[in-house]
Amino acid sequence: MTLEFEHAHGTALVQRAGSSDERHFVLVHGIGVASHYWARLVPLLARSGTVHVLELPGFGGAPQPPAALSVPQLAGVVTAYCRFAALDEPVLVGHSMGAQVIVEASVQDPGLGSVVVAIAPVVDPQAPTALRQGLRLLNDFVLEPPASNLAVVRDYVRTGPGYFLASVPHMLDYRMEDAAARLAVPLLVLRGSRDPIVPLRWAQQLCQLAPQARAVTVQGAPHAVHFTHAEEVAAEVLAHVEAVLGLRR
Repeated sequence: MTLEFEHAHGTALVQRAGSSDERHFVLVHGIGVASHYWARLVPLLARSGTVHVLELPGFGGAPQPPAALSVPQLAGVVTAYCRFAALDEPVLVGHSMGAQVIVEASVQDPGLGSVVVAIAPVVDPQAPTALRQGLRLLNDFVLEPPASNLAVVRDYVRTGPGYFLASVPHMLDYRMEDAAARLAVPLLVLRGSRDPIVPLRWAQQLCQLAPQARAVTVQGAPHAVHFTHAEEVAAEVLAHVEAVLGLRR
């Protein structure tokens, strides 16, 4: 079932899976993509709670606003949805540009989530241009299995090249380093060992900046680690959440 969530910045689409009210996971996609490439992770997380898969305004099947939204604007949509749905300290999970969005959402509303999980976060300061990011993306495309590339391409087609390209400057302009340093909740940075877009050095840098953080590398995984190694990612996310919440008891 797909729900429409109306916001001042545009309309988001939300798919829900699972039936437990004990824990909520909010999944936010990266640039150009949407819900398809979460397909393998969702059922694994749904065993432990309710999963909310967002398609933000302009991406996937969500209607496109007049202009591409900035990362802070996209984060505003996420925070508004969480408040609208009355989610109690959800686990915020974002991939690539989606990692920027959930970190920004947590900075905008420090009481929103319990844990922030940044999967393959961008943008590495040593590759700050569209050209260098594009070259890394092409390198990753070769490393991804066909099923992963198919899921990504399906979402790219739904989003369209125009909105994708209009969103790129917003992704490049966002200072993930500054936002990470302002986080008030624990951060898990998760990446694949073969990810050419997110080198280990960059993941470690984010963890050093954030007040509470740790980095996990999944061996053999490319950029879409949540798709190619969904079981390992789900296990790491759930273990991290249990460790964080256990300290609060």
